[in-house]
Order: sequence, then structure tokens, then C-alpha cells
Amino acid sequence: MVVVAYGTIFLAKDEAAMPNTLTSSSLIQSYDRWSAELDGAFVMASAAELHGLISGLLSGGLSAQSPDFLAVLYDFLNDGQALPQALKTDVQQLISNTAQSLQSGDYDFALLLPNDDDALIERLEAMVEWTQAFLVGFAVQQTDLSLLSDDIREAVEQLTEVTKLDIATNDDSSAEENEEAYFMVLEHIRLMVFSCFNEVGIKPIDKGPLSKTLH
Repeated sequence: MVVVAYGTIFLAKDEAAMPNTLTSSSLIQSYDRWSAELDGAFVMASAAELHGLISGLLSGGLSAQSPDFLAVLYDFLNDGQALPQALKTDVQQLISNTAQSLQSGDYDFALLLPNDDDALIERLEAMVEWTQAFLVGFAVQQTDLSLLSDDIREAVEQLTEVTKLDIATNDDSSAEENEEAYFMVLEHIRLMVFSCFNEVGIKPIDKGPLSKTLH
């Protein structure tokens, strides 16, 4: 059986894809497309890190319309350098779409992750990257967790545990069980993100973000 325990996700060697309803949202474009765009612009960050950071900033209270938004993305993802105009336009649209999906009462927010036909281990690695970047973005806006509710502090702690996961292979696990475990963790991340956004991000504070580098 696939388990998340003692910081490890065990994977079977033979992986079978299951439909991923979480990444099929029309608000999120193809992960491969984003990866190609970022690579073409020589941005070292992955597509998962880009979207995780955007989601963390929004959930931490930075408005999608804030003039600081692109600046912090440049600092964390591209050593402070501006993105090419075409990529900048796409990123601005991704910010807007992500904000809309978080604000929607339909709970259609989806993480930008590899497609279901990609290897499960690649999706897990991207999921960890996404979560790490989310926590960075959230911390940029919320520097003192003691001011937040117990629920939000617990959500941050649980998301932090996701970033500590080790990925290993275990022949005793079936492909179907592995996929089920992956989606359970993914859904849990979504719920924690909604908790953060609904308490903090729903009322953007527009304070200037810190300038740091993700890598």
C-alpha cells in the first residue's frame, strides 16, 4: 500500500495514470507549455515553482493588481531580472486566473503540475516544489505566524511536512494505490491553500514584499 509516513512516499515501479481532475481546470495552461516558456527565457525556476509562488503571495494577502507582484516574482525566480514581454504577459494572465480561481465559490483552484500521463515520481517532485514555493510566497506577506489563527498555523505546518517528503520505490505498492495516495496529498494541499486564502488572502493587504531569491 502507498503511504505517507515518516516523511516518505513509497512508489511502485509500474505506474498507471488516473484522471487528474485537479489539473484539468481551464484556468491553468499546460505544464509542458509553461516549462518550455520558462526554459526559453532562461528562467531557472520550474513551472510548479512559478505557480506555487503566485498562489502563496495571493494567499498571503498580496493583491493580484499590486504593482509589487511582478517585482517579487522577478526577485525570487529570475535574480531580479524582468521577463521577456511575451512571458510577462502570460505570467500576468496566470496571476489573474489564479486569483479568480481562489476567489471562486466553485473551488476549482488547481495546482500547475505535470500531466497525468507523466511519471508519478515527476508529479510528486513537482508537487513538493510547488508547495515549497507556496510557503515562500505566503511567508513574504505573513512574516509573523503568531498573528494568525491556530488553523492557519496548522495549515502551514502541514504544508511544511509535504516539503519534507522523500520519494522512494516499493514493489509492494500497486500503481492504483500510489495514484490514490498522490491525489489524497494533492487534495489536502488544496484544502490547506483555501484555508490560508480564505482567512488572509481574501482581503489583500498590499504591503510591499521582501526581496529574496528562491534558488
